[in-house]
Amino acid sequence: MVSRKERFWITFMLRMSFGFLFLVVALGQFDAGTAEKSGPEVFAEKVSAPYSGTWLAGALENLPLIGFDDGTAPLRFFLHCIPFIFAALSVPILTGLFLRPALRLGAIILIMLGLGKYITSGNDVAPTAMNFFLAFLICCGLYFLSQEDEAKTE
Repeated sequence: MVSRKERFWITFMLRMSFGFLFLVVALGQFDAGTAEKSGPEVFAEKVSAPYSGTWLAGALENLPLIGFDDGTAPLRFFLHCIPFIFAALSVPILTGLFLRPALRLGAIILIMLGLGKYITSGNDVAPTAMNFFLAFLICCGLYFLSQEDEAKTE
């Protein structure tokens, strides 16, 4: 059985590591680009460019999506939202309020980004594996948090 102090420190380290990870990544994405043009738009343009020749862009191009002119436009919109999502996720994770839903959403976002990176990178699976590994660590943390609940009820 894990002591209360140990549980506190494990939960605290989980919160700090993933909370600051999402915050630092979001700040880096907000600062992407050059001095004359920066921000989430530049980040979204840069990351969505490799998708133009993939099957995903072709599939999205054939869908009647309102307001999107080409297959990479929905991807650009999603990628434009990512810095805001990461910044918003860091707040509940760092504070501990709504910790589990925020961690679950963070794992889902990391899996989506990992799959997207795999579509564009082909044989380079290192970024995909890193995103999946981070999602796995979040799941391990969620498992530990569920064990903490069981320990409180005993």
